[in-house]
Amino acid sequence: MSDVIDSVEIANEWLEKLNNQSNFIPLDGNKIRFNTPFVDPFGDQISLLITSNHNSTYTVSDQGYTIWNIESRGTNLTKNNSVRFKLLQSILYTNKASLSNNFDIYKTTASRQEVAQIINDILDSVIKISDLAFGSRSNARGMFKDDVLDYITENKKRFSFDIGFSVKGKSNLVYDLDFVFHQKIKDTQWTKLYTSLNKNVSEMVMGIWLDTELYRKNNPGNDISFNVLVKEMDLKSTQFKDNLIQHNINVISFDDKEDFEKNFAIS
Repeated sequence: MSDVIDSVEIANEWLEKLNNQSNFIPLDGNKIRFNTPFVDPFGDQISLLITSNHNSTYTVSDQGYTIWNIESRGTNLTKNNSVRFKLLQSILYTNKASLSNNFDIYKTTASRQEVAQIINDILDSVIKISDLAFGSRSNARGMFKDDVLDYITENKKRFSFDIGFSVKGKSNLVYDLDFVFHQKIKDTQWTKLYTSLNKNVSEMVMGIWLDTELYRKNNPGNDISFNVLVKEMDLKSTQFKDNLIQHNINVISFDDKEDFEKNFAIS
Protein backbone atom coordinates (compact mmCIF):
# COMPACT_ATOMS: atom_id res chain seq x y z
CA MET A 1 0.00 0.00 0.00
CA SER A 2 1.43 3.38 -1.01
CA ASP A 3 1.89 6.23 1.43
CA VAL A 4 -0.73 8.97 1.48
CA ILE A 5 0.54 12.01 -0.41
CA ASP A 6 0.81 15.13 1.74
CA SER A 7 -0.06 17.92 -0.70
CA VAL A 8 0.76 20.69 1.78
CA GLU A 9 4.21 19.27 2.44
CA ILE A 10 4.94 18.88 -1.28
CA ALA A 11 3.75 22.44 -1.95
CA ASN A 12 5.94 23.83 0.83
CA GLU A 13 8.98 21.90 -0.43
CA TRP A 14 8.38 23.15 -3.98
CA LEU A 15 8.01 26.76 -2.84
CA GLU A 16 11.12 26.46 -0.69
CA LYS A 17 13.09 25.17 -3.68
CA LEU A 18 11.91 28.09 -5.81
CA ASN A 19 12.82 30.49 -3.04
CA ASN A 20 16.32 29.02 -2.69
CA GLN A 21 16.94 29.32 -6.43
CA SER A 22 15.75 32.93 -6.63
CA ASN A 23 17.57 36.07 -5.61
CA PHE A 24 16.83 39.79 -5.58
CA ILE A 25 19.81 42.07 -6.13
CA PRO A 26 19.46 45.82 -5.35
CA LEU A 27 21.10 47.85 -8.14
CA ASP A 28 20.47 51.34 -6.77
CA GLY A 29 17.85 53.17 -4.79
CA ASN A 30 15.00 52.42 -7.15
CA LYS A 31 15.98 49.29 -9.11
CA ILE A 32 16.15 45.60 -8.22
CA ARG A 33 17.27 42.72 -10.41
CA PHE A 34 15.27 39.54 -9.90
CA ASN A 35 17.16 36.41 -10.97
CA THR A 36 14.38 33.85 -11.30
CA PRO A 37 14.74 30.07 -10.86
CA PHE A 38 13.60 29.56 -14.45
CA VAL A 39 15.58 29.23 -17.69
CA ASP A 40 14.54 29.91 -21.28
CA PRO A 41 14.67 27.25 -24.05
CA PHE A 42 18.30 28.24 -24.74
CA GLY A 43 19.37 27.45 -21.17
CA ASP A 44 19.78 31.09 -20.09
CA GLN A 45 18.49 32.18 -16.69
CA ILE A 46 15.48 34.49 -16.91
CA SER A 47 16.11 37.79 -15.11
CA LEU A 48 13.72 40.69 -14.64
CA LEU A 49 14.24 44.32 -13.65
CA ILE A 50 11.93 45.84 -11.05
CA THR A 51 11.88 49.65 -11.09
CA SER A 52 10.27 52.11 -8.69
CA ASN A 53 9.40 55.08 -10.91
CA HIS A 54 9.35 58.75 -9.92
CA ASN A 55 5.58 58.97 -10.42
CA SER A 56 4.91 56.39 -7.68
CA THR A 57 4.43 53.52 -10.11
CA TYR A 58 6.33 50.25 -10.43
CA THR A 59 7.53 48.59 -13.63
CA VAL A 60 8.71 45.03 -14.20
CA SER A 61 10.65 44.48 -17.44
CA ASP A 62 12.87 41.96 -19.20
CA GLN A 63 14.86 44.95 -20.61
CA GLY A 64 14.37 43.64 -24.15
CA TYR A 65 16.58 40.60 -23.59
CA THR A 66 13.99 37.96 -24.57
CA ILE A 67 13.31 39.20 -28.09
CA TRP A 68 16.93 40.24 -28.65
CA ASN A 69 18.10 36.75 -27.66
CA ILE A 70 15.65 35.02 -29.99
CA GLU A 71 16.25 37.29 -32.99
CA SER A 72 20.04 37.16 -32.57
CA ARG A 73 19.72 33.41 -33.13
CA GLY A 74 17.98 33.92 -36.47
CA THR A 75 14.26 33.88 -35.61
CA ASN A 76 12.29 37.02 -36.53
CA LEU A 77 9.54 37.70 -33.97
CA THR A 78 8.75 41.33 -34.68
CA LYS A 79 7.81 41.47 -38.36
CA ASN A 80 4.35 43.04 -38.63
CA ASN A 81 1.52 40.65 -39.56
CA SER A 82 3.76 37.58 -39.28
CA VAL A 83 2.43 34.50 -37.48
CA ARG A 84 5.03 34.82 -34.72
CA PHE A 85 4.27 38.51 -34.13
CA LYS A 86 0.54 37.82 -33.87
CA LEU A 87 1.24 35.06 -31.35
CA LEU A 88 3.53 37.41 -29.42
CA GLN A 89 0.79 40.05 -29.29
CA SER A 90 -1.72 37.47 -28.11
CA ILE A 91 0.56 36.43 -25.24
CA LEU A 92 1.05 40.05 -24.18
CA TYR A 93 -2.68 40.74 -24.40
CA THR A 94 -3.50 37.76 -22.19
CA ASN A 95 -1.14 39.00 -19.47
CA LYS A 96 -2.02 42.69 -20.05
CA ALA A 97 1.66 43.33 -20.71
CA SER A 98 3.18 45.74 -23.21
CA LEU A 99 6.01 45.91 -25.73
CA SER A 100 8.15 49.06 -25.91
CA ASN A 101 9.76 50.52 -29.04
CA ASN A 102 12.97 48.82 -27.88
CA PHE A 103 11.07 45.51 -27.57
CA ASP A 104 11.11 45.49 -23.77
CA ILE A 105 8.39 43.24 -22.40
CA TYR A 106 7.02 45.19 -19.44
CA LYS A 107 4.08 45.96 -17.19
CA THR A 108 3.48 48.91 -14.87
CA THR A 109 1.30 49.21 -11.78
CA ALA A 110 0.46 52.01 -9.37
CA SER A 111 0.09 49.58 -6.48
CA ARG A 112 3.03 48.28 -4.48
CA GLN A 113 0.92 45.26 -3.55
CA GLU A 114 0.51 44.29 -7.23
CA VAL A 115 4.25 44.04 -7.97
CA ALA A 116 4.35 40.33 -7.15
CA GLN A 117 1.49 39.70 -9.59
CA ILE A 118 3.07 41.64 -12.45
CA ILE A 119 6.34 39.78 -11.85
CA ASN A 120 4.35 36.61 -12.41
CA ASP A 121 2.66 38.07 -15.52
CA ILE A 122 5.93 39.18 -17.11
CA LEU A 123 7.62 35.90 -16.25
CA ASP A 124 4.75 33.99 -17.87
CA SER A 125 4.98 36.21 -20.97
CA VAL A 126 8.75 35.75 -21.27
CA ILE A 127 8.53 31.96 -20.99
CA LYS A 128 5.74 31.69 -23.58
CA ILE A 129 7.37 34.13 -26.01
CA SER A 130 10.68 32.27 -25.71
CA ASP A 131 8.88 29.13 -26.84
CA LEU A 132 7.98 30.87 -30.13
CA ALA A 133 11.59 30.36 -31.20
CA PHE A 134 10.65 26.73 -31.70
CA GLY A 135 6.92 26.98 -32.34
CA SER A 136 4.14 24.44 -32.03
CA ARG A 137 3.00 22.10 -34.77
CA SER A 138 -0.17 24.09 -35.34
CA ASN A 139 1.80 27.25 -36.15
CA ALA A 140 4.98 25.74 -37.61
CA ARG A 141 3.86 26.00 -41.23
CA GLY A 142 2.92 29.67 -40.97
CA MET A 143 6.25 30.46 -39.33
CA PHE A 144 8.09 28.52 -42.03
CA LYS A 145 6.33 30.48 -44.77
CA ASP A 146 7.25 33.73 -43.03
CA ASP A 147 10.90 32.67 -42.92
CA VAL A 148 10.94 31.83 -46.65
CA LEU A 149 9.20 35.09 -47.56
CA ASP A 150 11.64 37.06 -45.40
CA TYR A 151 14.62 35.45 -47.12
CA ILE A 152 13.50 35.96 -50.71
CA THR A 153 12.31 39.51 -49.96
CA GLU A 154 15.66 40.41 -48.40
CA ASN A 155 17.33 39.00 -51.54
CA LYS A 156 14.69 40.23 -53.99
CA LYS A 157 17.22 41.06 -56.70
CA ARG A 158 17.97 37.34 -57.00
CA PHE A 159 14.39 36.05 -57.05
CA SER A 160 11.33 36.54 -59.23
CA PHE A 161 8.20 35.16 -57.61
CA ASP A 162 4.45 35.51 -57.17
CA ILE A 163 2.24 34.70 -54.20
CA GLY A 164 -1.51 34.21 -53.87
CA PHE A 165 -1.73 31.95 -56.94
CA SER A 166 -4.10 28.96 -57.13
CA VAL A 167 -4.91 26.35 -59.77
CA LYS A 168 -8.03 24.24 -60.40
CA GLY A 169 -7.70 20.52 -61.04
CA LYS A 170 -9.80 18.12 -63.15
CA SER A 171 -11.71 17.29 -59.99
CA ASN A 172 -12.68 20.99 -59.67
CA LEU A 173 -10.68 21.17 -56.47
CA VAL A 174 -8.70 24.41 -56.12
CA TYR A 175 -5.11 24.14 -54.91
CA ASP A 176 -3.37 27.12 -53.33
CA LEU A 177 0.31 27.50 -54.18
CA ASP A 178 2.56 29.11 -51.61
CA PHE A 179 4.94 30.56 -54.19
CA VAL A 180 5.40 30.59 -57.95
CA PHE A 181 9.04 31.18 -58.85
CA HIS A 182 10.38 32.24 -62.26
CA GLN A 183 14.04 31.40 -62.89
CA LYS A 184 13.57 32.31 -66.55
CA ILE A 185 10.85 34.24 -68.40
CA LYS A 186 8.83 31.15 -69.34
CA ASP A 187 9.57 29.18 -66.18
CA THR A 188 6.62 28.65 -63.85
CA GLN A 189 7.73 26.83 -60.73
CA TRP A 190 4.74 25.88 -58.63
CA THR A 191 5.91 25.57 -55.05
CA LYS A 192 4.18 24.11 -52.00
CA LEU A 193 5.63 24.37 -48.49
CA TYR A 194 5.62 21.58 -45.95
CA THR A 195 7.35 21.48 -42.58
CA SER A 196 8.30 17.84 -43.14
CA LEU A 197 8.14 15.20 -45.84
CA ASN A 198 6.31 11.97 -45.11
CA LYS A 199 4.04 9.42 -46.76
CA ASN A 200 0.89 11.53 -46.43
CA VAL A 201 2.55 14.63 -47.85
CA SER A 202 4.12 12.77 -50.79
CA GLU A 203 0.78 11.16 -51.72
CA MET A 204 -0.99 14.52 -51.44
CA VAL A 205 1.60 16.19 -53.67
CA MET A 206 1.36 13.49 -56.33
CA GLY A 207 -2.43 13.82 -56.24
CA ILE A 208 -2.20 17.57 -56.90
CA TRP A 209 0.27 17.03 -59.75
CA LEU A 210 -1.93 14.43 -61.45
CA ASP A 211 -5.15 16.39 -60.90
CA THR A 212 -3.70 19.51 -62.56
CA GLU A 213 -2.47 17.70 -65.68
CA LEU A 214 -5.23 19.20 -67.85
CA TYR A 215 -4.39 22.72 -66.68
CA ARG A 216 -0.77 22.23 -67.68
CA LYS A 217 -1.74 20.88 -71.10
CA ASN A 218 -3.95 23.92 -71.68
CA ASN A 219 -1.05 26.25 -70.86
CA PRO A 220 1.73 24.90 -73.10
CA GLY A 221 3.51 28.25 -73.31
CA ASN A 222 4.70 27.98 -69.73
CA ASP A 223 7.33 25.51 -68.61
CA ILE A 224 5.52 24.38 -65.45
CA SER A 225 7.29 22.40 -62.75
CA PHE A 226 6.12 21.30 -59.33
CA ASN A 227 8.36 21.84 -56.32
CA VAL A 228 8.06 20.80 -52.70
CA LEU A 229 9.95 23.06 -50.30
CA VAL A 230 10.56 21.54 -46.87
CA LYS A 231 12.21 23.16 -43.88
CA GLU A 232 14.86 20.45 -43.64
CA MET A 233 15.56 16.92 -44.78
CA ASP A 234 16.35 13.91 -42.62
CA LEU A 235 17.03 10.25 -43.37
CA LYS A 236 13.34 9.33 -43.10
CA SER A 237 12.45 11.92 -45.76
CA THR A 238 14.91 10.61 -48.34
CA GLN A 239 12.76 7.71 -49.55
CA PHE A 240 9.80 10.03 -50.15
CA LYS A 241 12.01 12.55 -51.94
CA ASP A 242 13.32 9.83 -54.27
CA ASN A 243 9.77 8.71 -55.00
CA LEU A 244 8.62 12.23 -55.88
CA ILE A 245 11.63 12.84 -58.10
CA GLN A 246 10.62 9.77 -60.12
CA HIS A 247 7.36 11.59 -60.83
CA ASN A 248 9.22 14.76 -61.91
CA ILE A 249 8.45 16.57 -58.68
CA ASN A 250 11.41 18.40 -57.14
CA VAL A 251 12.09 18.42 -53.40
CA ILE A 252 14.24 21.20 -51.96
CA SER A 253 15.36 21.80 -48.38
CA PHE A 254 15.19 25.43 -47.24
CA ASP A 255 18.01 24.81 -44.78
CA ASP A 256 20.30 24.11 -47.74
CA LYS A 257 20.48 27.68 -49.06
CA GLU A 258 22.88 26.75 -51.85
CA ASP A 259 20.41 24.20 -53.22
CA PHE A 260 17.51 26.59 -52.63
CA GLU A 261 19.15 29.32 -54.72
CA LYS A 262 20.20 26.82 -57.38
CA ASN A 263 16.57 25.80 -57.84
CA PHE A 264 14.81 29.16 -57.49
CA ALA A 265 17.18 32.11 -58.01
CA ILE A 266 17.06 33.94 -61.33
CA SER A 267 19.40 32.30 -63.83
